[in-house]
Order: sequence, then structure tokens, then C-alpha cells
Amino acid sequence: MFDSFVGTMLGTLPSMTVTVLATLAITLIFKTSYTTNFAQGVISAVGAYVTMELMYYNNIPIYVGLLIGIVVGTAIGVFIDVAIFRNGRNVNAIGKQIITMGMVSIIVGIVPMVFRTANRESVQLIPMINRELRLVLFNDVAIQYNTLLYLGITIVIVAVVFLMLYFSKWGLGVRSTASNEYVAGMLGVNTRVITAVSWAIAGAVGAVAATMYAGFVQMNSSLFLTTVQVNAFLAGILGGFATFYGPVLAAVIISAISGIVGFVCILVPSLSTWKEVIVYVILLLFVLWKPQGLFGPKAIKKV
Repeated sequence: MFDSFVGTMLGTLPSMTVTVLATLAITLIFKTSYTTNFAQGVISAVGAYVTMELMYYNNIPIYVGLLIGIVVGTAIGVFIDVAIFRNGRNVNAIGKQIITMGMVSIIVGIVPMVFRTANRESVQLIPMINRELRLVLFNDVAIQYNTLLYLGITIVIVAVVFLMLYFSKWGLGVRSTASNEYVAGMLGVNTRVITAVSWAIAGAVGAVAATMYAGFVQMNSSLFLTTVQVNAFLAGILGGFATFYGPVLAAVIISAISGIVGFVCILVPSLSTWKEVIVYVILLLFVLWKPQGLFGPKAIKKV
């Protein structure tokens, strides 16, 4: 039974890595542009479609295609910030969210016109998808090489971004802008460059996450990342947007909870249809317990 539990938890790793990257991208934009980017999923999908299109129909290696997909995702992110958000800087938070919703409608309409979205099979980053690594400590537990690759890519990306956030001039600018954009501008921080770079990084990270996710789902629509995006928003709420690391850690927690509930559903098959409901109820209880997020500041009540 313990081997089964370990296998179930390892099975959540691919989706966990994708959720972590999506959460990181959404958090960067939230902290610098003060909005929840509802278009993050479809922007990321474009990068994945570019990668797959080059690989399927032009016989370009997936690693080269992924690099080009990252460039496209970066360009879309910068374009949205410079051409749209920069001109709507004085729009309130709800207005900015409506703008991102409008971007969803635009991209969803454009993608089928540019890419062949029908019946697109999933493609792993490592072509030999049946290769797996047996764990010595467990009898019947194995982990695919793709899962190890996803985990390695995610750790590297998260580490690089956080090192930049805390040990680079851009990171100082991001933290200043996140604290107070107006004051940061008065102190000489070029907030326009800061937000543009943040959107660029979010677009690049999103393209990587979408390409990874395309390894175990079908890309029949530019909305194929919707579930990941919803979980990323939940991670932001659960971890608290007050910090950069809180949402990322919450993304790991959500995946762990999903794995545990999945294992319980294996033991009690009648609960299988209720799996997602149970997961979201548990997350709701966490939010009710910690309204500011698990890693958010404590609410101080003044008398």
C-alpha cells in the first residue's frame, strides 16, 4: 500500500511542475501590474502551439522549437504590457482584469486561424516516453524520465527567477514596484522597464509550462491550460500574494493535497467522482482559516 501511495504522489509531479511555473508567471504580473492575468493560460498556449507546429510540420527538434516558442511567448508578453497595459495604467483593478479577459477572447479566436488545433496528440519532451527509472527503495514504483526532466526544468527556472528577484537590480525594482509603484517611480525606478521585463518573463515561463503540459494532454484548444490556470489562481489565494514565494509553495501544497485525495479515492472508489470537489473544499477550509494566505501577513486588529 505504501508503494501505491508513493506512486500516486509521484504521478502528481508533472502537473505540479506546470502549476508551479504558471503560478510564478501569474504572481510576477500581479505584483508589478496589479492585476490577475486571466489571459496567462492562452498566452502560454501560443508558445506551446509554436513549438508543436515547428516540430510536427517542419521536423524541427522540440528543443529548438521550444526556444522559438519561448521567444514568441516573451514577445506577446512585452506587446501586451507596452501596447495595452501601459496605455491603461490608470485603469482600476477591475478594468485591468476585463482587459485580460478581452485578450482571452482575441487569442482564442486567432489561434485556430494560425495553428492546426484539431486532433493534436500529446508529445513528451523526451520522445521515448516509455523509458522510466525504477526506485530502489520501492518494489513497484517507477518514475518516467520526462517527470525528472520536468522537475529539473522547474527547479532551475524557479531558482533563477528568485535569485534575480533578490540579488539583481531588476529584482530590487520589482520589489519596489510591488510595494508602491508611484513611490518607486519617484525614487528613480523605471517602472515601465520593470513591468515589461516581468511580462516578458511570465510569457517565457508560460511557454515552457504549456509545452510541458502538452506532454500529457491534447492541445485541441487554446484553452487547454484552463485547469492549470485555475489552480495557479488558487495557489495565489492560498499562499497569499503578499510574497513571491507564498503562491509557489501553495502550488506544491495543492498538488500534494490532490495526490493524497487521489490515493484515498483509490482506496474508496466511490469517492472518485468527488475528487476535485473534495480537493477544493479542503482548499476552501484553508482559505477560511487563513484569509490572508498561508504565507501572507497576519491581520492585526486594532482596538
